[in-house]
Formats: sequence, structure tokens, C-alpha cells
Amino acid sequence: MLTDRRPRIFIAHLPTPLEPLPRLTAQLGGPQLWVKRDDQTGLATGGNKTRKLEFLVAEA
Repeated sequence: MLTDRRPRIFIAHLPTPLEPLPRLTAQLGGPQLWVKRDDQTGLATGGNKTRKLEFLVAEA
């Protein structure tokens, strides 16, 4: 657990959903595959950029 809490401003709509990929799982014949839908943060950019921006804006 982190003991140092950094300031953060929540911009994104989090958490983003996890969705199963049943056809790809069946095609590969392996364990069930899932995708994290960071494209649904509510902004034009993906999840990593949005999460970093939340910390940068809070420090400004």
C-alpha cells in the first residue's frame, strides 16, 4: 500500500469496464481473454494519458 498520497483531480470516468472477448478466446482455444476499455474514459485520449493528467493538473 502506498503511504504517500499525491494530489489528484478526477477527470476521467473511472473505472472503465472489462469486456470478455469470446470469439478471440474460441479462435485461440486458450483461457478466456478480456480487454480493458480505457477508450471509455470520457475523453479523446486513452487511459494512461488521462490518469497522468489527473496528477499533473492537481500539482499545478
